[in-house]
Amino acid sequence: MCLLGLHASAQVNCITTPDQLGPYFKHGAPLITNDTLAPGVQDSSRALKLNFYVSYDCDTVDLDTLPSPYALELWHANAQGEYSNVDGNPNDFAYRGRLLLSGKTSTLYTELPGIYPWRPSHIHVKGFLTNAWFTDTIVTQLYFKGDSLIASDPAKDFPERWIPLDTTANGYEGSFAFGLSYIVGIEERTEDHWVLKPNPATVEFTVSGAQGSKELVVMDVLGRIIYKEKFSDPTRVSTAQWPRGTYWVRLGGRVRTLVLI
Repeated sequence: MCLLGLHASAQVNCITTPDQLGPYFKHGAPLITNDTLAPGVQDSSRALKLNFYVSYDCDTVDLDTLPSPYALELWHANAQGEYSNVDGNPNDFAYRGRLLLSGKTSTLYTELPGIYPWRPSHIHVKGFLTNAWFTDTIVTQLYFKGDSLIASDPAKDFPERWIPLDTTANGYEGSFAFGLSYIVGIEERTEDHWVLKPNPATVEFTVSGAQGSKELVVMDVLGRIIYKEKFSDPTRVSTAQWPRGTYWVRLGGRVRTLVLI
């Protein structure tokens, strides 16, 4: 890494390009508390402060105007380039978590990821509206402008995902905006006011209140369909054999987040 002398400005993207989910996503990552990704900064020289925005039509938007909270699920390697739950490392959710954005911007405090063998330093991110009748999920990887390994990596073709970093007395600071491809702030459609409960669920959930002929679909966080049936009011779905974690329930044109505990 050679990051000295860079001057950061908000990286506002008209559309954020996708990237692979990566083999290291893990269900059940905890909600980030105090804006700090656990276990926090172990080496002050590697402290990393990232300011996250959401943009549409090449301009940042007030997150409070969105139809539902915008969430980021983040995971990255530690300073040694190691991921939790990989190659015998414990599943301690180290440097993994979910961040709910609010206001104009939300700040994340973490540590600059180490170099995973022969790849530039990067952060895996999945961004999504948590409860809207349309979805605009972004699955991508963010890199850091000035990393000498970018030139020999596929990341070289995606400069819109390079975060410029300023060096500070306490490490590094940068900003990034997630560019949505749909118009945000659309009101919910009346016919889609259906109910999903309980949520969080344990062994089952029920969907009720929808009108008309619809298909009920449940997907896991990798986008795999694990349940699909014609909806009848109400429909009860058993989750006793499903892994704990986050799912998406789609009925008609609306998608809701389901959490199994």
